[in-house]
Amino acid sequence: MPLTSKIAHRFTHRRVAAIFALMLALTACGAAEDPILPTLRPTFTPSLEPSATFTRVFNATATPTPLRASVATAGPSPTPLIGIVPTRPLFTVTPTLISYAPGTLQIEYFTTNATVIRPGDKVTLFWAAKGVDKAIIYRLDADGKRGQLWNVNRAGSMDVATLPSDRGQSQFLLSIGNIDSHLEQTISIPIGCTENWFFDPQPDGCPTDPVVVTAEVSQPFEHGTMIWVQAQTRIYVLFNDGQSPAWATYPDDFKDGQPASDPSISPPSGMFQPIRGFGLVWRSHDKIRQRLGWATGPELPYDGALQGDGMVDDGAMYLRGKDGNIFGLFNKGASWKLITP
Repeated sequence: MPLTSKIAHRFTHRRVAAIFALMLALTACGAAEDPILPTLRPTFTPSLEPSATFTRVFNATATPTPLRASVATAGPSPTPLIGIVPTRPLFTVTPTLISYAPGTLQIEYFTTNATVIRPGDKVTLFWAAKGVDKAIIYRLDADGKRGQLWNVNRAGSMDVATLPSDRGQSQFLLSIGNIDSHLEQTISIPIGCTENWFFDPQPDGCPTDPVVVTAEVSQPFEHGTMIWVQAQTRIYVLFNDGQSPAWATYPDDFKDGQPASDPSISPPSGMFQPIRGFGLVWRSHDKIRQRLGWATGPELPYDGALQGDGMVDDGAMYLRGKDGNIFGLFNKGASWKLITP
């Protein structure tokens, strides 16, 4: 029981005992009087104030520990303990340039199997180097400037085609190392033609054989020209209708005693039916007849000339025309052009 309750309780009992003793005394004095009943005072119950309650508020601000970049290792990127996951790398990797110490690089050899080449010929390059794993081979132009390049191993060989336009010499350069320490070596291969072209301006490349002077016959058509070459016993058909092939060649199968023409064929006024070897090819191939059309003049014989370069991929044949111009026939029927010397 609380202390205040105990005090109030003792106080109430003492008051009741005193009142009871007084009543006994009065009774003894006279029985006729009415007893006096005292009215009890209300019991005093002390009210205690509640104790104050203190609430301690902590306003602590968390300070995140900054992330520290660690050495990169294989595996997934580490996940930060606090904060937003960074979207950019925590560090930048700087590539290390290899610097070759002087004296560690060496070009053992850089050479070729050719002593003299013709424009467009292929040559085989051989090389070997020490102190590196890779090398670069450059083609040099006429001014010595670097052009086409090949990334190669430190040793090996490869076939390289020279350019048909090369004149004088074809040059290649082998380079090893880097800007701080490097070695380079150049080889030059003389370019020369054993034969000369029979006309100017000179085409790219060299002729495979000397010029052949031969009898030729040409005849003009509505859409092209026919040329007979005695040295080859062949007939060349040149079209100017823009279709493919641009030119074709056929053997001259005409024999003396065969009909020179077909009397059932009547050309329009001012036009001609081709005869002999031209007529045989013209009548035997519908496509040729349709593409060339009618001859616009008679056959014209003259002293011609023939020369070619013999290249496999882009071979050229040159024929002299009646008027001195040169017919250049290229790449197995792909194209032809008229060259004015």
